[in-house]
Amino acid sequence: MMIFKTTNKVRMHDTDMAGILYFPRIFRFVHDALEDLMKSEGFPFEKMLRGSDFVFVIVHSEADYYSSLVVGDEIQVHARVEHSGVTSFTIVYEIYKLDHTHMGRVRTVHVTVDNVSRKKIPVPDILKSILEKYL
Repeated sequence: MMIFKTTNKVRMHDTDMAGILYFPRIFRFVHDALEDLMKSEGFPFEKMLRGSDFVFVIVHSEADYYSSLVVGDEIQVHARVEHSGVTSFTIVYEIYKLDHTHMGRVRTVHVTVDNVSRKKIPVPDILKSILEKYL
């Protein structure tokens, strides 16, 4: 199993009035990581959205927070596929500060749908081959 790793940085717009990460912003970091993963595999979102007959959508997400983040913190996001099914897949993201402090974990469940009808479809081979690398 491979783990995809990418970095990001906490920006001012990611924080609340207390100066710590505003809780839903963790999903920005994992979505950025997903975009980076797909781009690294030669299938960037713009190619999927404009040139394929499918898309995948998030149908469930959850997050656990172990440590706070503040403006300027640099992070590393590790992504791995936890499950790959017929029409859906699950990705788990582990978020670390650069000093290796485990900041949090996010889990997202995705379903593949037809790009026109928006009806659920089996995970296409091109996507399945990418997911299997990280399973």
